[in-house]
Amino acid sequence: MSTPFILKPTESRQGKALNVLGMPVYLKLAGSDTANQLSVFIAEYGKNQGPPLHAHDVDEWFYVLEGEHIFQANDQRFIGKPGDSIFVPRNTPHTTLCISDGGKLLFTVNATGPVELMFEKLDAYTQMPSVEELIQAHAELGIEILGPPIEP
Repeated sequence: MSTPFILKPTESRQGKALNVLGMPVYLKLAGSDTANQLSVFIAEYGKNQGPPLHAHDVDEWFYVLEGEHIFQANDQRFIGKPGDSIFVPRNTPHTTLCISDGGKLLFTVNATGPVELMFEKLDAYTQMPSVEELIQAHAELGIEILGPPIEP
């Protein structure tokens, strides 16, 4: 059973921000805190940063804290601004791209395993992984890379 805790804005359950493809990601609520029911992250994006198009077997919910972001889910694209929330059901191809000078997204995933492990795996790279390495690392955790990031 987890005990109550507080984390300051730049604190993470892992003790540090994870470097996920050049973006600092802070784990605010870990699967180990919630019997693997939920994880909560805050990711800081630079302009034109975002993950490749991907899909996984967990629902994901985003809340825009700062900046403007293009969200793509299936063939739909829309702009998320501070205060907007976006739900992406499991197995839906999706990605996002920060189009402002910087931004922050809070996001949660249910059934926490693959996403937390993926971020830890990506943090372990000392240089940007190749496309092949990214595809392989994601596939090992049941996350499918379906295409490149959104073009700015």
